[in-house]
Amino acid sequence: MRLTIESKATLLGDEQLKTVLEHALTVLRQTPFRIQGTDEVFDLLRRFGCSVDGERVRFPAAVVERVLARCESDRRAWQARPPTAAAAPAELSVFTHGQALHLCDPETNSLREATSADLAAWCWFVEALGIRERAHPTFIPTDGPIAAADFRTFSTILLNSSRPYRVSVYSAAMLPFFVEACAVAKGSLEAVKADPVFAAKCWVTSPFALDRQNLDIAMEARRLLGQPVEFGLMPVAAASTPVTVAGALVQNTAESLAVSALRLAIDDLPQPIVGSSAMMDMRHGFPRQLGPDLFLHHLAAREMDDFLYRGSRSPDGWGWCGAGAATVSAQSVLEKALGFGMGMAMGVRSFGVGCLAFSDVGSPVQLLIDLELADYARHLYRDVSIDVEHLGLDTILETAPRGGRYLETPHTAAFFREECWLPGLCDFRSFVAWANQPNDIIARARRRALDVTGKATNPCTLSDACQQQIRQLQRDAERLALAAG
Repeated sequence: MRLTIESKATLLGDEQLKTVLEHALTVLRQTPFRIQGTDEVFDLLRRFGCSVDGERVRFPAAVVERVLARCESDRRAWQARPPTAAAAPAELSVFTHGQALHLCDPETNSLREATSADLAAWCWFVEALGIRERAHPTFIPTDGPIAAADFRTFSTILLNSSRPYRVSVYSAAMLPFFVEACAVAKGSLEAVKADPVFAAKCWVTSPFALDRQNLDIAMEARRLLGQPVEFGLMPVAAASTPVTVAGALVQNTAESLAVSALRLAIDDLPQPIVGSSAMMDMRHGFPRQLGPDLFLHHLAAREMDDFLYRGSRSPDGWGWCGAGAATVSAQSVLEKALGFGMGMAMGVRSFGVGCLAFSDVGSPVQLLIDLELADYARHLYRDVSIDVEHLGLDTILETAPRGGRYLETPHTAAFFREECWLPGLCDFRSFVAWANQPNDIIARARRRALDVTGKATNPCTLSDACQQQIRQLQRDAERLALAAG
């Protein structure tokens, strides 16, 4: 048996979502998408039925109907799925993330610019801890030409990891270097095409704008790798969308449907409804990526996506584990703990760890605290057995008449590691013991981070020849970046 902690929280009903959708369709029909496109892209859009006037792309009624028809067909397909046996409960997992230009130094807890050496040490550190999933590199080194920073990041990971990990491409000029280096690491271009690892997304600038650089990256990746174009949207409520949940949902739905038209025209694939990714902090004038207000924006977008593409609430929930704090502190621990708690309650089973200041700072110390929180959640979300051994009837009948002496029983010795949470950083000693040797979770995490870092070794398995090829590609990429000015 396992604890059920899935939330039934809902925000908007179907009638309210219909009202939002009607307003979104009005925006979609009347608002042009500003695209710095190519003849190839504009030709595809025209064939799909879009109106192209210079950089302004409009969506006539027939195009809107085609987009909605795709929503309807996906919804019917979802609802027609045959019933399946209940899947095994997902195990809780963690991954590193972020694209930070700064490191929170584990010794001083102060910030400094991240270097290639910091990224290499992070790769060794993360693998020494047994973490095998990375959504982003955590650090973008600042000790090289900025125009080639994305490829320096990728090459550093290749040279300091057991396998390639995800890095986003931010320059079309760097894409061929990514492809060639990844082919060296994976052994062939075919292996890269099957799983490129690096991300070559086409990022939209809300509201309704797409620049040439982003489009070139995605279309070149489509040409070189045979991969469909992926679009990314990261609207900021109160800055690039209305401040209200309702207003932001109207615009985000319209923009997502517009992007769906673009993606259908290029690759015959739909685009999910994307919500606000950040909220403008009206006290400090800076976007933040957590808080109860932002959670409502995310939940509203998730419900609209379910409404359009599934026709029912999907079973998995949305959560986050971010921190606005820039250094390891009581605030960062509080924010991360709330993120884990809310995420678990909403059905999330995979959490990003190791970042501060949303994802602008990486921290080995915070990573270890995040792992402690994950272990707390993992122990809560575990199997509870009621078989004969766990029930322990014989132990109870023998021990209860003698008083509270269960610490002495073989039953306790057999099961305490399974049943009792044994944290690595939290301190649960008695007050007297603590007063004689004060300690806290941050101090323990700092000592542990320094110890692991000092003992970690390079897990890279590439041959010397392959490593030399990748280093040469890095030099070539940086020369090209410097020559381009």
